[in-house]
Amino acid sequence: MIGLCVSRTTTRFGKLRPWILFSTPLGCVTYFFLWYVPDLSDEGKLAYYFAFYCLFQGFLTCLHVPYTSLTMYITGSQKERDSATAYRMVSEAVGVLLASLVQGQMINKYRIAGDCKDEKATASPTQLKDQEMSYIYGSVVMIGIYLFCSITVFFGTKENQGIVTDDSESFCSGLKLVLGSKSYVRLSFAFLFISLAIAVVQGNLALFTTHAIHLSEYFSTFMVILLATSILSIPIWQKVLLRFGKKSTYAAGIILFIPTLLSQLYITDNVYVYFAILVLAGFSVAVSLLLPWSMLPDVLDEFMLETGQRKDAIFYSFYVFFNKLAAGLALGISQIVLELGGYQTGECRQPESVGLALRLLIVPGPVIFCLVALIFLWIYPIDEARRNQIRNLIEEKKKAISRGKKACPPPPDEAFLRSASYTTIDEYSTEC
Repeated sequence: MIGLCVSRTTTRFGKLRPWILFSTPLGCVTYFFLWYVPDLSDEGKLAYYFAFYCLFQGFLTCLHVPYTSLTMYITGSQKERDSATAYRMVSEAVGVLLASLVQGQMINKYRIAGDCKDEKATASPTQLKDQEMSYIYGSVVMIGIYLFCSITVFFGTKENQGIVTDDSESFCSGLKLVLGSKSYVRLSFAFLFISLAIAVVQGNLALFTTHAIHLSEYFSTFMVILLATSILSIPIWQKVLLRFGKKSTYAAGIILFIPTLLSQLYITDNVYVYFAILVLAGFSVAVSLLLPWSMLPDVLDEFMLETGQRKDAIFYSFYVFFNKLAAGLALGISQIVLELGGYQTGECRQPESVGLALRLLIVPGPVIFCLVALIFLWIYPIDEARRNQIRNLIEEKKKAISRGKKACPPPPDEAFLRSASYTTIDEYSTEC
């Protein structure tokens, strides 16, 4: 829905940036009330938090869809888009790390819930109040960062509508066009399954370190290592993709993740070995952060060449949807497996079967998801040769538009060139 609304927006400030600016205050307000404790019954609190969480996710989508789509509007150069995507994903990873450190440190000082060292200990009203306020103060700091970053994006970027502007076609016909793109569908499913694999691991990492390898005291350190490695390795992967191509680099990152997952079946309580495993995992996570978003602009350029239309906001909105869908599916899968393993909610000590269930949850499923992602990536048609062809055709289209002439349609395939007695694409473009 947000993708449709964004695609139909036209203002003097642009199509995307107004959504970022005006959704930010609403997102900040709903985020704050997620950490405020109302004086209600348990049923009332359930309704309260359910409503505010849905509102927050909705306003976050109002920011996320135009924010990710902005990559296509700030420049028409493939190289500059790839660079912008790399900077964006590094910034997102830094944001996660910053949130973990800032809000985590503010909360940990007063946090008493879930402390299993003394199960019979009870908290005084003063301790409970201090804990409640620590969450609120942490949310205020996050809101300040949220506002600063959103305002920076609004005033620090300029939208360029690109080669062909979006039209006012109906949502259903636009959706049909988008889902008719084989490149987009295959890339989206590869993104969905690798996101699903990472979401299952990410969602259960705290439980895994607590009940499977019994290293819960190092969990904060584990998260810092994982995030820091992801951040530092993104520039490395950026150079690798320039050398070997996006498709090959994406496949290499997914393949690297598979032995990292398999090791979870055998890892014990050796903290230094787990540090090394997390470094490898960080490299794989960096690929999943960078490459799917770096490859999407190539699909949009191909779609524009084939149809003469831009549907960038709808493309990006479904990409965001797949990301959220993966998180939801991972949560559902985890709940089922943990219940079968005998997990007891709220209990500090769990049966031994829970440790085995967590190992089986993290290994077979995510490995299968990675293999499925590789299959979709294998049949994804935009390799480096096709990328270069798309870039050349777009340059020809730009030149034709600047001359006020109708641009050449793209040649369907190599067979078309041979049947028309053209030896190269350049020869076809020149004569056309």
